[in-house]
Amino acid sequence: YSISKYESLIVNLLANNMKFSIKWNQKITSKTLFLRHDVDFSLTHAHTIAKKERDLGVASTYFFMMSSNMYNIFSSRSREIIKSIENMGHKISLHFDPTAYPKIKYFVFEKYAFENTFNQKIDIVSIHRPGKFLKNNNVELFGVSQSYQNNYFKEMTYISDSGGKDVIPLIDNYFATKKNNGLHLLIHPIWWCQKNSSPTKTLNN
Repeated sequence: YSISKYESLIVNLLANNMKFSIKWNQKITSKTLFLRHDVDFSLTHAHTIAKKERDLGVASTYFFMMSSNMYNIFSSRSREIIKSIENMGHKISLHFDPTAYPKIKYFVFEKYAFENTFNQKIDIVSIHRPGKFLKNNNVELFGVSQSYQNNYFKEMTYISDSGGKDVIPLIDNYFATKKNNGLHLLIHPIWWCQKNSSPTKTLNN
């Protein structure tokens, strides 16, 4: 993984005429691409990826955590970074971890805090450690769509680099088989902004 490889990935998607979208409630076509970033560890890595995408003329959706042990979205510097990503033309939203609370209703608190901090109306949320949400994909969070619902997770082709998985062969196979269901691609910025011999070393760094 590297920034240059990420650039090649985006160029390949563009060459295959994929239509990058940040409108999750739009009609999904064979060329629809939802490029999603779950920001688990580093806002600066997310910002680096966002700048590269902007330079390549594409937009994606960045999901930020309020319960992360690695960053605080309410600090002045963090707010600046997140607003800068939004100002590049990307969509910002909430990466909610249901395991951080005793009850799912705490999502309402996070939604209210995020919307009022960043002057955003949340219409799509990404679940961290989705677990049971993968068993009942069509569950919404208090009326808000989430990224593991059937239309994003089962009816589209879903590809993720979770755990440091190499997504390049999976994307190549998607185009080789000429699937006509659109692509939902999950990218974690941390894998693409460091060069290490293993995912474990990347996480430790």
